[in-house]
Amino acid sequence: MVKTIPLFCILTSVVLLTYADTIDGNVAPLSCGGKVFVEDSVVIDIPSLRGDECVWNIQTQDDRILVFTLINESFEDVQDYLTVHDGFGKDSPILQIEDQRKYEASNKDLHPAIYTTSSVATLRSTGTRSSVLQLKIQKAVECPFNLGPNTACGRVVDETSCYCANFAPGNRADQMIFCYNNYMKLVSLESYDEEQKIVAAWNVNSWSSLTDQQSEGTWIWETTGAPMMPGYVNWNSGEPSGAGVFGEEDCMAFPEFEGGWNDVDCYVGKAGICELHP
Repeated sequence: MVKTIPLFCILTSVVLLTYADTIDGNVAPLSCGGKVFVEDSVVIDIPSLRGDECVWNIQTQDDRILVFTLINESFEDVQDYLTVHDGFGKDSPILQIEDQRKYEASNKDLHPAIYTTSSVATLRSTGTRSSVLQLKIQKAVECPFNLGPNTACGRVVDETSCYCANFAPGNRADQMIFCYNNYMKLVSLESYDEEQKIVAAWNVNSWSSLTDQQSEGTWIWETTGAPMMPGYVNWNSGEPSGAGVFGEEDCMAFPEFEGGWNDVDCYVGKAGICELHP
């Protein structure tokens, strides 16, 4: 859940520190600037000023990056008032919304966002505004343009995760290895919304990590170890059928003929969808 944090309080998803002191209590006496560690996501209220400059050092997990989005504002409209810098220090470059990566497959309904290239950023606010500015900061994963020939990547579902499609046909084990070799996992679908956004980006018949290879009829998402039930399911009518001479249809592919899931022979060649989450 995203928390909204006035500049005078500490909540569970963020730690605010003064420049001079480390504060472990519930209140940090901040009026302008400080340090923010983002565990997951946070919304901070940036106050209107009268010529003072506020500076925040923002940090998250070392192997992750930061993503900034504005609530009810655009970065173009506040660029004279608010700047996001890629790294710590005065000389760190300013990140511009127009310079952000444009992924062909990304979800066009997502808010315009600014991404850092590392786990740290500096936020500077100066000048006078008539209202408080709300800035959402999230921990995110890096997302490449592609993973080589016949692949594509994008921010398909949300601002923080990354999905990549490998269109070169391979059996399920091949696609599983391809994802792992690129530090991702073969997709595990958690909701109808996630599935539909993936299909909207790449409407290609693909392997998932859902399988009952270990125990016939007991379906698990292999890359997470989570059982299919009582979670999200989207089997087509009559599926899973366990068809085949030896009932060897032990892996799930999507979208199939009716737009849902079918159990399929794991050695058939199909595309693969990889995912990475913060």
